[in-house]
Amino acid sequence: MRSVAKGLINIIRAFSNPNVAGILRLQTQWNSPSVFQNIRPLSMSLWSFGAQSRDLSQPNASWSPEMLRVYDHYIALCEVETIGGEKKRGPWWKQPSYNRTLKYVKGGSYLSKMIQSKARLFTRSVKEHGAAFEYAVFVNKQEKRCVCVFQSGHLLEGPPGYVHGGAIATMIDTVMSSLAGCLSGSVMTANLNISYRSPIPLGSVVLIHSALDRVEGRKTFLTCRVTSTDETKLHTEATALFVSINLGHLFGT
Repeated sequence: MRSVAKGLINIIRAFSNPNVAGILRLQTQWNSPSVFQNIRPLSMSLWSFGAQSRDLSQPNASWSPEMLRVYDHYIALCEVETIGGEKKRGPWWKQPSYNRTLKYVKGGSYLSKMIQSKARLFTRSVKEHGAAFEYAVFVNKQEKRCVCVFQSGHLLEGPPGYVHGGAIATMIDTVMSSLAGCLSGSVMTANLNISYRSPIPLGSVVLIHSALDRVEGRKTFLTCRVTSTDETKLHTEATALFVSINLGHLFGT
């Protein structure tokens, strides 16, 4: 297991800081007996490093007018106009959303084709637009908080006509880990406490607000609220603890 983890770590590091010497060293590793023998050899084509992953948090035909309205509101906050009329980056930033976590590293699109290529991020595993999780996350690092615009699809039903509690928990964990990752680097969920206050109608649009509570060493504590888009109705509250990790810990070394 340690040799497997070491190989994965070396691959990710090489693609995060690509150089010819590093890639050539990795290519020689395929010749030694390991679990990586079934993975296609690395290509030296330059296009592989520049391949762009598709951002799945962009508007699509399934988005309701309410979803589009709130999305456009936060998109507008991502840019501000200076006195001279020029546009510059605002306090908010829309986080891209891919179907695998691997795709957040440089060269990740190519890595995704080599390492468990059929794997998919749970919230991005359904190809049909609008059927499950439709969402976009906006982060404000200066204020140490984020907001997610979330529209639930028909596959997320729990009680008739309402969103399943597990789907709500999934989105809360997704949003809170996004903020924790932006603030503290690589993290994993250690504890998640959820209080359900009011059911969410299936197909409706809600806001998921997350904010930093405190940081204690490797521990990042966050709070979360799920509200209606006008923030007058509280659906769910949560607190969570995330622990900073390194790649070696992630792969069991």
